[in-house]
Order: sequence, then structure tokens, then C-alpha cells
Amino acid sequence: MAVAGPSRRISRRREPSQDDIETPISQPRTQDPVEDDDEDERPKKLKVKKEKANLRDPESILASLGNPALDTASLAKLNGITKDWGSLRQGPHTNAFALVVDVAPSLAEFAEGDEGKKGIEQLDAIMRRLIDTEQEFLAHEQALGELREAIAKKEEVPDVIEHYETTVKQKVVAYKKKTTRQKYGKHDSYSGFRQAIHEVQNPDTAMPPVTEFLPKETGDDSDDDDDIEIGGVTQDYKCPLTLVILTDPLTSTVCKHSFSAPAIREYMGNKRSVQCPASGCHKMIALSDLVPNKELAKKAKDAARRERAREESDESDDGEVIE
Repeated sequence: MAVAGPSRRISRRREPSQDDIETPISQPRTQDPVEDDDEDERPKKLKVKKEKANLRDPESILASLGNPALDTASLAKLNGITKDWGSLRQGPHTNAFALVVDVAPSLAEFAEGDEGKKGIEQLDAIMRRLIDTEQEFLAHEQALGELREAIAKKEEVPDVIEHYETTVKQKVVAYKKKTTRQKYGKHDSYSGFRQAIHEVQNPDTAMPPVTEFLPKETGDDSDDDDDIEIGGVTQDYKCPLTLVILTDPLTSTVCKHSFSAPAIREYMGNKRSVQCPASGCHKMIALSDLVPNKELAKKAKDAARRERAREESDESDDGEVIE
């Protein structure tokens, strides 16, 4: 599967050509630049624009570091663009993951037959492409991080740009060589995506391992014992205290168990800490360990709605008179 190339697109957008820099704003980009012997009369705004592009474009920054680059200022610049890649990966891209996971259960619930199946397949393909793109973002982020460490250790780097580009390429090629299961089988977002669909289609059964949804390919047989998949579990949205579906859930940062807010607050009373009331858990938790869980609240609300719909459907079937 081809990995998307955001780095090249970002480079074109952030680093304007020299023709763009020297062409007055009023002229179209397609025209040749106007010769002007007076450098001071050129628009200052364009010069600032070029400077900003260089500060954020990896190759421009690497070129400015020198050969080799060993000073503190160079490290600061590298740290800055490493964070840029991290922000891109953790910001808009993470939101895209959440959007697909959000849409999946609705599509599984309301789209029927071939239309529903096709829609889920399309979402699955989108989710995989997002993971592929995320890995390229990560390759750039890691390559810059490794380069920064090499410079900090005063290691000789003959050509920083070549070092950066080669490292990114090696990481992307290594990712492409992985099998489908190795790429997506243990990715949290992909697992959440499949779980969301399974809960709608099979509400009373445990989801099988995620690898069951992915083709087995040459190379999967050589997985380590540590990579053996464990069977899926049934997602339970009921509060351990009330035994009904969660409302306003609070999740423990200590043991990850969740409770309806009114129930756990009443259970804890004025005590500083208590043993987690979830069955089999012996962790001690305090009220300060419990945090609101908006994602779980939405899932619990959807689960409650589906449960009511099933009950109404059952009652309707029972009320039918057969003549």
C-alpha cells in the first residue's frame, strides 16, 4: 500500500520559490519577475513570508545548520520542527481518526445490505490510509529526533539533509514491508474502529481478535510468541455499582474502571480513598483519581439507545396477533 506523502506537499506550501519572493504581490504568479535594481523598494512583507517558510520547512532549516551543525541554536531549530511534525500527527490527524471511529457505528446501524457493507469497507480503507500517513509523519518526527541526538552528542554528520532524507526513506520502506496485520492489527484506532462496528452488529458477543478482520499474509507466521492475539471481549457499558448503563461516567486513572458519577461519589462518601468497587480490582482510588470520560459517555448513550430500540422491537413482535 502506498504511503501518502505529506512532507512533499508541505514543502511546496511552506517554501515559496525565489520567483514568488521577488515578484510584487500585484503581479500574477505566472509572469516573469520584474527586474528591480533597488533592493530596498521590494515589499518587506514578502521577505518576512520567506523567513517564516524557512523556519518551518525541514530542508530549509537543515540547510541553514551548516556542515556539520553542532551549536545550541541548531539544536533548538531541530527541536522546533520535530515538534511541528509531532503536532501535525497528534492534532488534525488524530481528529481524523476520531471522526472515522465516530461515523462507523452509525453506518453499521442504519445502512443495510450491500450499501452498508460497501460503506464499512470504504471507512476501513480510509482508516488504513490514515494509519499509513501517520507512520510517515512519525518517520519524519523520528528522523529529526535522531539527527538532533547525533548533533547533541557531537557526532560527525557530513550532510545533514542527506542524513535526514535517508533516515526518513529507510523508515518508510521498513513500514511498507510489513504485512497488513503487522501494520494495523495492534493499532489502537483501528481496533477501536472495528470494536465500534462489532458492538452494533453483534451486541451480545465478544469481538474476535482484530487480526480476524485482516488477511493473513506471508510473514505473519513468523510472529513472536509475545504477539499472539488474545480473544476479544464484550464491551460492558454498565456501572459496577448500579448495574445499569453508565450515566455521566468517571474513569479511574489508576485502574481504568469507570462508574456513574452519582454512584461512585455516594459510594466514596467522605472517605479519602477506597478500594475500587469493580469486581476483582484491588487498587485504591481517591475522588481526585476519577476524571470525566466524554468518549465513554457518548458510547454508553448510544448503547442505551440501541438497547431501548431492541426492547421496543421485541415488544412489538410479542404484540403481533397471528390469525
